[in-house]
Amino acid sequence: MRERRRLGLIGVTALLVALALISPVRAVEYRLQVVSVYDSAYASYLRPGEFQDGASGPGLDRLEASFDRGELGAGAILSDRRVQPVPENIARAYGGTPVVGTLIPGGGGRTWDEVTWEGNPGERSVWLIAARSRAAQGLERTALKTTRPLRNFRVYTLPPGRVRLPAIGFPLNFLWSLEEHGSAWDRYLARSLDLQYGVGVVVGQNTNPHFPDQAYVIVSQGGQPSISKVVLVWRDRQLDREMPGTWMFR
Repeated sequence: MRERRRLGLIGVTALLVALALISPVRAVEYRLQVVSVYDSAYASYLRPGEFQDGASGPGLDRLEASFDRGELGAGAILSDRRVQPVPENIARAYGGTPVVGTLIPGGGGRTWDEVTWEGNPGERSVWLIAARSRAAQGLERTALKTTRPLRNFRVYTLPPGRVRLPAIGFPLNFLWSLEEHGSAWDRYLARSLDLQYGVGVVVGQNTNPHFPDQAYVIVSQGGQPSISKVVLVWRDRQLDREMPGTWMFR
C-alpha cells in the first residue's frame, strides 16, 4: 500500500511538472517612452561630468523629472519624430519579435511619446524613430533608462566586434541593405550593441548631410513589467548651414 501511494505521488508530481513545462509563457506588459530634443535644451540640464559616456547624476535626474511632468517647452522638442512599430521582417532583421503596441503621442502637456505592449520575457522588440522634416539632421547623443538611472551616451561609429556600446551608428544605406537580407542582428548588432541597460539605440546615419538620421530602439524584455526611457538628442549638421555667397561661404 505504501509503495502504491509513493508511486501515486511521484505520478502526480510528474504530471504537474509536465503541465508547467507545456503551459504557455505569460505575457508581460512593457512600456517605452521616447522624446526627441534639440541638443541645446538637453545640454542646459546636464551638470559638469554628465556629458561623459555612461554618466548619471542630478542634472539627468532633473531632466527626467521635467519630462515626466511635461515641463519642457514645445520649442525644444522635435515633434515630427514619433516612435512607431516596424514591419515583421524589419523586427526579425534586428533580432526582435513583432509586437502590437498602443501609442500615446506627446503633446498637450505630455513630453514623452509612450507605447505600451505585451511580450514574452527573453525576447526583444524593435521600434523606429524617423523624421518627417529636415530639421536637426544629426542624432549625436542619447540618454537611456530601464532599471538603472538615466545615463548619457554619445553615438559612436566603430568597427563591429571591437567593443559593445548602448548607442551605435552605421551608415543608413548599409542598414537598409542588412534589412533586406534580414541579417542586421546576426552579422553586426549581436556583437556591437550593449543591452545591459535594458534598451539600446542603433542610429542609421544618413550619408546625405541635408537629410536626418533615423533611429532603431531595441528593448530587451525582462521577466517583470518595466518602463524604458529614451531621450534622442539632435543637432543641425554644419554643412546644412552653409550657403554660397559672392566670394565666400557664409
